[in-house]
Amino acid sequence: MKHTLILLTLMLTAMAASAQANLNINALFGERYRKSEKVVETIVSGEALKGSHLELYRSLVLTDMPESADEIAAAVAKDGTKAMSREVKYIDGQLYYAQFMLQPKGKTNRYIFYVNRHLKGGNKIMLVYMAGSARPEDIKKLLKNE
Repeated sequence: MKHTLILLTLMLTAMAASAQANLNINALFGERYRKSEKVVETIVSGEALKGSHLELYRSLVLTDMPESADEIAAAVAKDGTKAMSREVKYIDGQLYYAQFMLQPKGKTNRYIFYVNRHLKGGNKIMLVYMAGSARPEDIKKLLKNE
């Protein structure tokens, strides 16, 4: 039984990760920023997400890197063009905030969250991708805790 649960968890994680593969933001995760001391990349899957209705949580937090905002915002905006629902805010013509619910992949709901705090005097850019059975209300609650 334990082996079956482990195998099922690995399969669900692989499916959730593949749901991100066709997105523009996918190129931003992994090697693109991983080696920078100013970037924290977080990947959470499996048991650590128990109770969240998520199968995958990936985030990038860039500190003191305003020069990366244009590249990240462009990828987020491209992925958001086909979103089922969106909430966006611009400051001086630049994307400040975006929250998108993307088209599901099978039964997996997919979400993107982005904020560029440089535009309000801060020093961080945050990009989050989430996939799972979580509903939009669940994601809003989760993001309030970010």
